[in-house]
Amino acid sequence: MLTVDQVTIRLNEAEAAIRDGQIGSNPHEFIETLWAQVLEECPPEARIGAYQRLLGLSELLGIRHTSVPEERLAGPQWDMFLAALEELPDAREDELIFWRAIDHAKAPLFDGVTEEDGAIIETAVQAELNRRGLATPGDFEP
Repeated sequence: MLTVDQVTIRLNEAEAAIRDGQIGSNPHEFIETLWAQVLEECPPEARIGAYQRLLGLSELLGIRHTSVPEERLAGPQWDMFLAALEELPDAREDELIFWRAIDHAKAPLFDGVTEEDGAIIETAVQAELNRRGLATPGDFEP
């Protein structure tokens, strides 16, 4: 596993190579290899930052395969949301604290998204809560 400093150095080197035009003839291969190297070896506390940097580097190369909601719902923000659901307070004891915990857990999914993208993400959040029996349709609106 890489350290946070090693991840930062690797991403900085990759950015410099992209900006200097030193990535070779296949930008897709370059960025896919970089994604694999960094995310597989990235420490958990650096995953979101590394993921965001990798998205930015992909965009520098003109590569974007998915929409923002697809990226969020398949990325580390979604994984963190799902992990947070495992540690929620009991809604039967204090419903207000429960819903505040839900809001806190889902907040990273919405950082910097448009209203339209946010509605798509909110629908996925509600579907997950419904699937887990933590909410029923109509408990909150997307």
